[in-house]
Amino acid sequence: MGKLSSREIAELLSEPIISFITTLNQDGSPHTSPVWHMMRDGNVLVAIGSSTVKAENIINDARVSLVVAADRSPQPWVQVNGKAFLSKPDDMDGIVVDLAHHYLESDKAAEYAEEILGVVDFVLIEIHPARMLGFDGED
Repeated sequence: MGKLSSREIAELLSEPIISFITTLNQDGSPHTSPVWHMMRDGNVLVAIGSSTVKAENIINDARVSLVVAADRSPQPWVQVNGKAFLSKPDDMDGIVVDLAHHYLESDKAAEYAEEILGVVDFVLIEIHPARMLGFDGED
């Protein structure tokens, strides 16, 4: 299996692929869940509900891992390990809208964002990568 270059890692991370984030529970056990992500200024952004297990875990331990794997053959994948910073920026709603547009068709994105913003109190996970590795999925 061949390693992906920095450029190939960046390209895969920019695709609208469901990613999986792992945080650490207080007892040290992993908690993994699917999330939407996007890249900004070399960091990974993820919007989550403020009362989720992920948010609580990051408050207690900022170490996280995010994995993205393409749904094609061969199956390239990337793992991002780093420190997560939890915040509620002034442009939180805009970030949720940007994520919706990243993952959904334009007409569906606006409708989805409008519906979800009235229901979920979002906070932002900003992952500052300490290590990124990727493989091309080939033998």
